[in-house]
Formats: sequence, C-alpha cells, structure tokens
Amino acid sequence: MSGKVYLCGAGPGDPELITLKAKRVLKESDVILYDRLSNNDLLKYSSADTELFYVGKKANHHHYSQSEINNLLVKKAEEGKKICRLKGGDPFVFGRGGEEATILNDNGIDFEIIPGISSSLAVPSYAGIPVTYRNISSSFAVITGHEAANKKESSVQLEKIANSVDTLIILMGVSKLSNITERLIESGFEVTTPVSLCRWGTRVKQKTITGNLEDIVKKAAEEDFRSPAVIIIGEVVKKREELKWFENKELFGKKILVTRPAKQADKFCKILERKGAKAIRSPMIEIKEPDDFSDLDRAISNLDKYKWIVFTSVNGVEKFMNRLFINNQDCRELKGIKTVVIGKKTAQKLKEYGIKSDYMPVDYSTQGILSGIKDYAKENNLKINDSFFLLPRADIAPKTLEKGLQNMGAKVNNIEAYRNVIPKINKKYYRMLYENELDLLTFTSSSTVLNFIKGMEDYLERDINLDINNEVKVACIGPVTAKTARESGIEVDIIAEEYTIDGLYKAIIDYYKKR
Repeated sequence: MSGKVYLCGAGPGDPELITLKAKRVLKESDVILYDRLSNNDLLKYSSADTELFYVGKKANHHHYSQSEINNLLVKKAEEGKKICRLKGGDPFVFGRGGEEATILNDNGIDFEIIPGISSSLAVPSYAGIPVTYRNISSSFAVITGHEAANKKESSVQLEKIANSVDTLIILMGVSKLSNITERLIESGFEVTTPVSLCRWGTRVKQKTITGNLEDIVKKAAEEDFRSPAVIIIGEVVKKREELKWFENKELFGKKILVTRPAKQADKFCKILERKGAKAIRSPMIEIKEPDDFSDLDRAISNLDKYKWIVFTSVNGVEKFMNRLFINNQDCRELKGIKTVVIGKKTAQKLKEYGIKSDYMPVDYSTQGILSGIKDYAKENNLKINDSFFLLPRADIAPKTLEKGLQNMGAKVNNIEAYRNVIPKINKKYYRMLYENELDLLTFTSSSTVLNFIKGMEDYLERDINLDINNEVKVACIGPVTAKTARESGIEVDIIAEEYTIDGLYKAIIDYYKKR
C-alpha cells in the first residue's frame, strides 16, 4: 500500500508563522524531509521515532540533489510511509514544489499541498515595508533572481515587469544585485528609486539595509550582505522608517542564554523570543528522582502528624504529589494541613492537584518567608512551636529555611523529594561566550551559577576565576543567586525585584529599555 506525501510550506522562518494544518502533519508524519530555510525549531513537533532527512541546498552545496530528493520521496511513499516534505515559505512559490508534485503524480503517489506564508510577503512586513499602500503602490510583482542553471537565457523580463508594477519583490537575487540594479537603471528607473534588502527575515537575526538603485550594491558589499535575503524595490520602502516594528522590539537580536531545567525553560524562552530575542537553551540543572524514596514515603504515610507543608518550588509540588499517588493516596490526605507556597507558579501547580494554598509570602527571601509564616500563624491563631513542618525539597536546598523554622520552635522534616544534578552541557555555549556571541546570561538559582562555573572549568580544563567579557550582561532571579554569582567572580547587571521568572523577565526588559 502506497503512503502519502504532504508538500508543506514551513513559512518564512518565524516558527509561529506555520499553519495549524502543517503543524498537525508534522506531528503525524513517519518521515520528514526538511530544507535549509525551514526553521529547525519546527522539528520539535515530530515524534521521537520520525525519520528526519536534511535536504537543504545553498549555492554550490547540496546535501541531496533534486533527483535524489524526488527518489527519496517516492521510495518512502512506496514503503507506505506518511511523509512531510517541509519547504521554506510556500512550496509553490519558487520552491520546486510543482516539480516534486509532478514526480509524485507520475508515480501514482497520493499527495496534498499545504500552502505556507511566502517570504515575498512576510519579510517585507517584518521589515516594516507594506508591498501595497494607497496612493503609493497599487500593484506588486514577485520574481526570482535565481533561475535554473541549465537555462541559456533568462525568461524573466525584468524591465517589462518592473515598469508595469509599483513594487518589485525579488527572491534569491542578492548574488545578482549589481546586474539587477544596472538593468533597471538602463530601462529608465531613477537612480534614487528606493531599495531595501532584508536578510533572514522574520527571524531574530533579521538584518535590513536600505538605499537606492545607485548605492545599494556598495552598501551591500560594505555589510557583506549575503543570501538568504529578499529585495524590495519601490517607493513603499520609504515607509520603513515609520512602520518598522520587529527590529524595534526591546530584546531584538539579543542572544540570551537560559540555564533553567529543560522542562521549565520553554515559557521563559517564549516570552523572551516574543520580544525579539534569541533564547538559547542550555540547562544547567536536570531534575532527577531521589536514589531512595524511603524518607519521603515515610513522611507521606505519617501525614496526619504534620500541621504545615511548605512547598518552595513547582518541582517540590510535582514530586510530592506524584509520590502521594504512587502510595495509593490523594489530596484528601492533606486535609487540615496548612500549605505554604513560594511563588505564584508553585501555587498554580498545587491548585492543579486540587489544593488551594493557604499562604504565599510576598517576600520570597528566607527571612521574608519566615516572617510571613510567623505573621500568618499569629493572625489565624495557629501554632508554630512544637508543630511539625514538612519541607519536600531538592537534595541541595539550603538549610537556612529549616533552621529558621527550628529557631521558631518548629519540628522540621526537610525531605529530599528530588535531586538537582548537572546535565551534560554542550560546550558550544561556552565557546559562544568567549567569542562574544552571547549578549546576556540568565541564572535562576545558585545551582545554575555553580554548575555553569563547573562546566566552564571543564571546558577550559583548568580552575578559573571567571572573567566574562564586559559586553556580556548577567541577570539573576534574586539576591541569593546574585550573591553566589559575585562570589564566583561574575559581575551581575540585573537582579529581579520579584524573585520569579516573571520578575526576572520584567527586570531584563526594564534594563534594556533604559539602555
């Protein structure tokens, strides 16, 4: 039984510009063939057992020839596979999708076309250039600057097309820029006609230059401007200065290293990326289960003796509740126990298990937590002295909270609910740091700082007193993390006033707004 091929538009580069249908097909496919211009972040929608083939092309370097791509599509379809052929932009706009569809049709293979947002429209939009504008441009044309290599003469009648429309959009034309401008000037275009080049449009590395037909070639050479880029020619280019929006984002182009655990990093990365940053995931902590659950199980089997449970993290909630269920118990066992949570996210996680927290301190520092619990107990006529407190926490959690409660007369059981371990760290991120390819480091706990230092020492193969280039800024989630960083030789530029991920994000935004 033959399979099916989906010729799927990946959009112009921003992974959020893919269609819902394309996203569904990525999830369902057995095989994915993806191009150079399709964002690799889209591959996260695929299954773990999906076969992935990179078939990208750039000038003079093809991983697969077009005939090899065609043969691979046919072969996998004949094996009965569901195939996603992921192509940058739209598959039928200079994407050779028509040729591939023809091959599939000739071989009797079922296929569908999933349109994508073409870079010819999306890139000018992200550069702040409307391809049409009342009283300026009522028409536009999209042409290719790179035709088939076996063509003896160009079939693109550039001069005729350009003189019949208000806005000209040229894809794959940077290498022919000099020839294009010369032909247009010779055909009667004013040398002052505005021109814009936008490279890697819609991505955080987008770069745009503007000029006119007379000087754009020189400007492109000075900037070492290369493909992939879109060329926009016409009076609408003048609107860029007032309409550009993407490059005006607070964090546009900033490369920010995120050291949070992998499962918890996504939301933080997304909010950074929506402000134009490139969030680079490099987790410095991995959450693992304890080697031995006996202490936690013993505490769970004796919950009736506890008057308070303090959850200091989302991980603490998840691991404690999971173990509660494994022991054939549920949230009803917490009846009568006062629950204290540190942070809104921890409160939300507890609520997902059907438990509304009793108290959340305003100040998340250890002293703030202790003072808050004391005040809450007093206001509600609750006893701390001789009361049993359960703290399900990480193996490396500081003992200051435990000791503070004990000083208040509490009987505290500080239980290891999970372990923070150092994951395998990709050394390329340290290389990026030393080669000034990062703009900001973010640390969300003392552990992320110490593990970062350990990884750096392993990278350099020596002990260090870390000296980060002054151009690289450092942001910490709170004063405790900042103190650890400074003691490790790292200068801290940003400290969140609210010791949460949201607080850290706000502090980063405020810092760059002021600059």
